[in-house]
Amino acid sequence: MQHVLSAGQFSKEALEEIMAQAADMEEIVKNGGCDMAKGRILATLFYEPSTRTRLSFEAAMHRLGGSIISETDVNFSSITKGEVLSDTARIVGGYADMIAIRSKTPGDAKIMADYSGVPVINGGDGSAEHPTQGLLDLYTISKQFKLGHEPLVISFVGELITGRTVHSCSQMVKQFPNVKINFVAPADIQIPDKYFDEATDTKHFELTDEILETSDVIYDTRIQKERLSPEVYEKHKTAFHFNAEKVNKMKPNAILMHPLPRVNEIAHEVDDLPQAKYFEQAINGVPVRMALIARGLNLI
Repeated sequence: MQHVLSAGQFSKEALEEIMAQAADMEEIVKNGGCDMAKGRILATLFYEPSTRTRLSFEAAMHRLGGSIISETDVNFSSITKGEVLSDTARIVGGYADMIAIRSKTPGDAKIMADYSGVPVINGGDGSAEHPTQGLLDLYTISKQFKLGHEPLVISFVGELITGRTVHSCSQMVKQFPNVKINFVAPADIQIPDKYFDEATDTKHFELTDEILETSDVIYDTRIQKERLSPEVYEKHKTAFHFNAEKVNKMKPNAILMHPLPRVNEIAHEVDDLPQAKYFEQAINGVPVRMALIARGLNLI
């Protein structure tokens, strides 16, 4: 049974295998899909707001020829009646062949995996991790650069203390040699120590021209109002803003990524610049999640 619960569960070899399988799935998408998962059911339990993650999971299952059952609002779930997650896991595991879950509480995906009896994919657990986002981020980077074969400078910018996408992606890119990481954020929203490695990482407290000019990948993030105190949010809500002038300081072949949604951190004028990859990044979620579903169901 192949659960996807944490970025740390993947070796470099496993990551390379998933990247290759995602490329194969991208070709399947271009050809209109397949019936690999015909007769299989994916349950999507999304207890936190989501557009890209939920819809890309569901699109991925449809592209594989499978079916979907879903729950998209915790207020309509039996959890509001006091049902514990382990009971939900047992029941939904009897309805579906695989479960994708997003929740507000770190560790919920692990509980679901422990009790469901079917493969579980973590679609984001609170401020902890978002491993499938990390995988599609890695896939986006791998389409532009030869991971492990050329020196790369990757700069994560924005709200990093609760940024689960950064927590996952940064762990994955560290599996590859020749990667240097900059964590760029004010001190009170900097990367947690558990994700920081003095051997490969550097903390910066402001975004300088030198970082813009030397980074191969800039991974911008939203200041997350829903996870910060009002005081911290107000203090930093306009801390980082990418406009065309700033992006034009980046290398011509560098890429600007963002897990989306954006609020005010990237101007719309940036969308048509060659460095802007955040829409392609989101679309890459479909073939990556197709690969994960197929792996979890032992179809590949």
